[in-house]
Amino acid sequence: MINFQRAVPSELPQIVKIYNSAVPSHDITDDEMPITVDSRQEWLNHFNDRFPIWVVKDESKIIGWCALGQFYPHRAYRFSAEISIYLAPDAQGHGYGQQILSFIDQQIKTTLDIKTVIAYVYENNLPSQKLFQKSGYQQCGSLPQISVIGGELRTLKIFVKHF
Repeated sequence: MINFQRAVPSELPQIVKIYNSAVPSHDITDDEMPITVDSRQEWLNHFNDRFPIWVVKDESKIIGWCALGQFYPHRAYRFSAEISIYLAPDAQGHGYGQQILSFIDQQIKTTLDIKTVIAYVYENNLPSQKLFQKSGYQQCGSLPQISVIGGELRTLKIFVKHF
């Protein structure tokens, strides 16, 4: 059984390691090269009680992380959040993604003052698209050929869930 805990600074190396495991695919992250723990210190500081980041643990081992980040830094979007989910390679394909999205739904319904969650998913990342759709997210658009990763133009699909 997995459990969720608010991430603390000492867990940042494991968060970065899990993130970096997704970099080589060129279908999940915007980064073409692994990131460093130092480069993510300020990023981690942006999470708070309103927009939290959690580590996902199986017993005491961190197997992933999930976050609800500020969607856009303007007051008009204060009830919207961008979701991020990353699982270690050996934790993928075990149904944890569905459990993570259920946990986040519950947090929003009981604790967080969020009305809309936005997910950006690259068009080649079919497992994530299926996960979000299965969890009630609707594709509401795309940003065609918006980024260049691995020397190729990439399209982002946009998924939204309202609470």
